[in-house]
Amino acid sequence: MPCTYHLKFGIKIVKLQNVVDQGLDEKIFIRYHIPTFNNRKIQVDTREIQNKNNVSWDESASFECHANFDQIELVEKSNHIAFELRSRRSKQGFGGIMSKSRLLGRGEISWGNLVGSEQMKLEKWVNLSAKGLKLDEFDLPNLLVEMEVQVTRDARLNGKKKCLLTKDCDCVGCEVDIFHVETVVD
Repeated sequence: MPCTYHLKFGIKIVKLQNVVDQGLDEKIFIRYHIPTFNNRKIQVDTREIQNKNNVSWDESASFECHANFDQIELVEKSNHIAFELRSRRSKQGFGGIMSKSRLLGRGEISWGNLVGSEQMKLEKWVNLSAKGLKLDEFDLPNLLVEMEVQVTRDARLNGKKKCLLTKDCDCVGCEVDIFHVETVVD
């Protein structure tokens, strides 16, 4: 059985600057997408903030999984973490409050940048290209994120029973158990 590894990924959404107030009574939030194995993604939304002058989140989340080296290498080479600035206006409707979000801007950080960084830690400003807004590069919304990844060899799992997701997958545990998500909101 191939050697398995324990992968731990931590992300912190720190703050946002250069938010364009479009005069609407909307709340803003960040949605980010983290790639996983088998071309799947985990989607996480931060809390919504009403006051656009105070755009500090300081929200952290951590994700853990077990994988073989080939799976980790595949995610590292071919994927990125996408960040979206979104807004939402709540409307009262039949059966309660209905809300739909709209995309204001989008940016990405590649896994390669994170893994190639010193001690696999990264603090970076992400330019969020503004959808439908004609702004120069200096006026784009910028998101400050901190990320860290740790990969350790996990010898304890080599004797456990596997639940295969696909023929080529060497993940240990069932699909529900592959990613354990813990979100901490300050």
